[in-house]
Amino acid sequence: MKKPLLSLLALTAVAAVAQKFDVVDVQLLPATGVEMYHPVFTPDGKQLLVTSEAYDGLGIINVDGTNYRSLSDARSAGYYPAVSADGSTVTCRELDETTMTLSLMNIDLATGSKHTLESGMGHFNHINLSGDEALMGVEGKMTRRKVAASNQVENNVFVTEEDLKLVVYRNGERTVVDPLSTPDRDVNYCWSSLSPDKKHLLFVGGNNAYVSDLYGGNLVNLGRLHAPVWRDNDYVVAMDDRDDGYRYTASDIVIMGRDGNDRQQLTATSSEIMMFPSVSAQGDRIACHTLEGKVYIMTIKER
Repeated sequence: MKKPLLSLLALTAVAAVAQKFDVVDVQLLPATGVEMYHPVFTPDGKQLLVTSEAYDGLGIINVDGTNYRSLSDARSAGYYPAVSADGSTVTCRELDETTMTLSLMNIDLATGSKHTLESGMGHFNHINLSGDEALMGVEGKMTRRKVAASNQVENNVFVTEEDLKLVVYRNGERTVVDPLSTPDRDVNYCWSSLSPDKKHLLFVGGNNAYVSDLYGGNLVNLGRLHAPVWRDNDYVVAMDDRDDGYRYTASDIVIMGRDGNDRQQLTATSSEIMMFPSVSAQGDRIACHTLEGKVYIMTIKER
């Protein structure tokens, strides 16, 4: 059984400014005997993909905490997995530690059967599903591989990181986006993503999160936030984490407008360190994990 934790953790929105969202429910997934990190919702919001703290292995669990199943025990399998639009398959990577190359895998979420799409690949970050293809940036070139038909919408615009720089692919054309570097300061980037309408970039450069257009223009500094993700076209969710130089000491989940306004802390600072949020496609639930590998699901409602 799930346990309501509103009273236990006081995970309610913090009153500071005019709040745009209410936290109406918080649930802790019951213990499965497996530590679970980096939860990602399936498109229908009924299941979560989970992995280890280091992104090794990949599993799936219902949002009520039932029916955990292991999908892969391979290294790096949980790093940026991509679920098909109909929720039938997941495309992920597996690292061969002998050759240090990647295999692109397609896994049937109903049966657990795996199909190798290609092996011996160079490094890539994001996997973008478009029609019946997986698109990736591999060693400076866009690479296409066929996946199982999945009612996937054609999606020929995606962002990834290559050599710690932002790279946007639009209909096969590659553009390096580097809005923060100067002749005296080289900035590295991570945690990049496109808004659902494909009009804005979200990324972290240095220690701060930013929103820009697809070319790095109209830059908005969201402040010191990490692991940001889109809620919709107007709001992003991220973690506000703190450390002592050696370990995390605190982390809360916040929501903020892409224009830099309406910042709201959704979790009340407590002994629980909430990290790496994921937002359901419906925008009403946020999943995150703790340092101990516990997964919480928060339900929010826009006022």
